[in-house]
Amino acid sequence: MGGISITDTHMSSPDTPHTARVKGEGWEVSWLPGRTLDRNQAITAMTIASIVGGKGVPRADDPIWMHFDCWAAELSLTAPSAVVRACEPPLPHGPDTPQADTAGPFGSSRLCAHANRDGKGAHWLLPGQTCQEAETGLRPEAGR
Repeated sequence: MGGISITDTHMSSPDTPHTARVKGEGWEVSWLPGRTLDRNQAITAMTIASIVGGKGVPRADDPIWMHFDCWAAELSLTAPSAVVRACEPPLPHGPDTPQADTAGPFGSSRLCAHANRDGKGAHWLLPGQTCQEAETGLRPEAGR
């Protein structure tokens, strides 16, 4: 894990495409569009995104879920909801652009879940894209 870079106006991590930025009187995190957070909540949100982005979704018996529970509660979310949202790619346009509303809450990408028990192998598909593994019949695409 690469950690989180924090400045007075921006937060980012090499482990996730998600970012946080100062907006008005607070912070906005890309995986929580439309919500205004305080600085500590933004750090918490980036911590969740950084861990999920760096290690993938942990197994159900991983002790990290105890931490996710506490961190998500700080954001008024459940741990599973926070992890799912942090796994989604950022919106293709900023929340201030009109095009963002037409793309749905997480853009048009969908998760192709060719994951093993450790969560490795899951990947994102762009609109109209099909999974090569599903086409070759190696493993069925989730939801198909």
